[in-house]
Amino acid sequence: MIRNYFKVALRSIFRNKLTAFINIAGLALAMSCAILIYLYIADEVSYEKYHSKADRIFRVTRSFHSPEGEVNLHLANVAPPIGPLLKNDFGEIETMARTLNSNLVIGLEENGQLKISNTEPEIFLAEPDIFKIFDIEIKSGDPSKALSRPFTIMLSETSAKRYFNDENIIGKRLRVNNAFDVEVTGVYKDFPRQSHWHPEFLVSFVTLENDNIYGREGLETNWGNNSFGTYLLLHEAADHKKLDRGFPAFLDKHFGNYAKSKWGVPPDWKASQTTTLFTQKVTDIHLHSHLDDELEANGNINNVYMMAIVGLFIVLIACFNFVNLSTARATKRAKEVGMRKVVGAFRSQLINQYLSESVLTALLALVLSVVIAFVTLEALNKFTNKVLTLDLLQNIPLALGIISFALIVGLLAGIYPAFVISSFKPAVTLKGQQGMSPGKSFLRKGLVVFQFTISIVLIIGTLIIFKQLDYLNSRSLGYDKDQVVTLPYYSELAQSYDPFYNELTKVASIKNVARSSRIPTGRLLDSYGSPRILKGDSLVDITMDLKSISTDPEFFDTYGIGIVSGRKFSKDITTDDSLAFIINEAAAKEIGWENPEQYVDKEFQYADVKGKLIGIVKDFHFESLHQNIRPMIFVQRVNNYNALSIKITSAEMKPALDHLERIWKEFLPGRPFDYQFLSERYRDLYTMEQKQSQLFTVFSGLAIFIASLGLFGLATFNTLQRIKEIGIRKVMGASVSNILTLLSKEIIVLILIANLLAWPVAWYFMSRWLDTFAYHIEMDLLLYMASACMAIVVALITVSTQTVRAALSNPAKTLRYE
Repeated sequence: MIRNYFKVALRSIFRNKLTAFINIAGLALAMSCAILIYLYIADEVSYEKYHSKADRIFRVTRSFHSPEGEVNLHLANVAPPIGPLLKNDFGEIETMARTLNSNLVIGLEENGQLKISNTEPEIFLAEPDIFKIFDIEIKSGDPSKALSRPFTIMLSETSAKRYFNDENIIGKRLRVNNAFDVEVTGVYKDFPRQSHWHPEFLVSFVTLENDNIYGREGLETNWGNNSFGTYLLLHEAADHKKLDRGFPAFLDKHFGNYAKSKWGVPPDWKASQTTTLFTQKVTDIHLHSHLDDELEANGNINNVYMMAIVGLFIVLIACFNFVNLSTARATKRAKEVGMRKVVGAFRSQLINQYLSESVLTALLALVLSVVIAFVTLEALNKFTNKVLTLDLLQNIPLALGIISFALIVGLLAGIYPAFVISSFKPAVTLKGQQGMSPGKSFLRKGLVVFQFTISIVLIIGTLIIFKQLDYLNSRSLGYDKDQVVTLPYYSELAQSYDPFYNELTKVASIKNVARSSRIPTGRLLDSYGSPRILKGDSLVDITMDLKSISTDPEFFDTYGIGIVSGRKFSKDITTDDSLAFIINEAAAKEIGWENPEQYVDKEFQYADVKGKLIGIVKDFHFESLHQNIRPMIFVQRVNNYNALSIKITSAEMKPALDHLERIWKEFLPGRPFDYQFLSERYRDLYTMEQKQSQLFTVFSGLAIFIASLGLFGLATFNTLQRIKEIGIRKVMGASVSNILTLLSKEIIVLILIANLLAWPVAWYFMSRWLDTFAYHIEMDLLLYMASACMAIVVALITVSTQTVRAALSNPAKTLRYE
């Protein structure tokens, strides 16, 4: 019986090739989309789950608060004393390990000559217990001893091949920062992609105890350097929330007492009122953590939800198409149903017959969808920077899941048409009547409205994202980001910086060179407390979060940042290098100055340094437009410089870079010449938004295309239903334009209803998305009107093939009665 069902179903498919193609193509596109989205989501939710103790691993994070209790900074890392003190105070902690990410130059020497020299950003100093917390596969070396001694290092497989091209490398040496050597003690397998960190090198943490590097005292007492990753492995029965509840008392005990003895804070000062510690599940880092100073760019759980919902909607649209096309074809099959019932077919048999057609269509679509998924998977990998694979032979559960998915889609898509078609009455259908009540059209119209509602929401989202991206790229930032090249600044350049600067600026193509602790497009993470300003004859404390940047006198000219009042730093005024301060307009406003210029050249204190406020600069967007412009203070601190900024004339970029590289190698022969354009860094700030724009474009296009297939089904049904009416109207004198208007009016009404439903939904979600930016566009009614026009145009083009043919048909043929 089942074999007969599928044989008849296959004949029906071949007999109605156009309808079958539309059904199979729509379902195949939707299924391939669902397969790719599943692969993406499965990868996103698998981060850190490869660790055998993943459910017990936590990271310690730290936030800082304003006096009003507002969190103004939440760091993914904490100060170095916190880890050992936590291990000592909380019995719930089984193991603790600290890490410190550092950007160092690794070199390999042979016969006294530097053979390889690379800047390596993925270097981590790590305590040996890191191997007890994370599952790190060791290829060679003893993990219990490899990082126990100072100046030892372990390499990932990739790094070992890059530097040595030899598996037997234990005992060999590498040069670090051209300052000291480290001994290779082991090799570990590259971390999986589903990890929140990917160290290429692991250096023994005890190396930091060297006074020339960090010093043991700093590790035990420096509560201000929050750069240390701190990981905890809790006992199996431990509750991490209990640790969270104990953190305030812990901070008051350790940090509070230290601050009272070393910093002179008041006796009633409580550390827990200004800073807080948290435990964070390591499995939550990738999708749920977007803290300051994250090790890598994380994913976003909202993107996962969005992908899942859009995938579900696209599948539903395809299923609705199937329903529309099947019910449209039902008028042609009415007599077939009547004949089957007359010769004894039960309704259940008819239902099974039409369900088998639906399932067979879904299975054929499945085959096509797998092919489409294979072909487009590479593009998805390139887009997401992942290495997703679709190997159904190796992944049997996935294969069974896809087949089950196709069967479910086939049953759900076919169940309504099967019951409708099987309900036809032989006495009606064999008389030549259609056998379908007019009320059934309400569902078909509702499905089209639902389809286009989703499509219009996606169109509006695409337009708004495009407009916001254009705003981000065209908004005045308050500084000049173009033609600026950035390089790391190394301490050995300090003694020879003036000759270096003079050599660089000898050529006209290099306009300015500046040093700073941070550069625009970065995060403002440095702060040394609140300032003290002059009121009357004395300095008084001003409670505010003031972000600090160390710059040299050339910084503001290099970036074209204007001065509002006062002056910039000057090389000719010796006190500027230690006793002068410059703030931005936001800082002056935060302090509460109505006339900031009157405070220029007055006493000012910051970070325990008493000097003078010499200038106020215009506000500029140091960070991305996601953040408000923050109050900033600029100081000259030679020891704090980390970056070089070189302003180059646009007409002579290539000669300027060649000159820059030559001078760099002359003054810093042991350092790699790794430069980056600031404009590229700025574009990278909005990579996620750019990808969202591309995703919305693809999804909206796919949704509109599949919805258009459904609309084609409705147009087919309408013309079949009204073909004799059209013939009569033409005989009575109706023109082709009258007929086209008649047939298109209903479609336009449905699209307008879809717009009324889509607009508030789109407004709600896109307004929330825009709120993630401190500076954004205002949603324009024209965007919504444009989306409505686009939907109507697409709909009219879709139905025109049917409506035009019906309008041009010969009444003599359509009114013929057989």
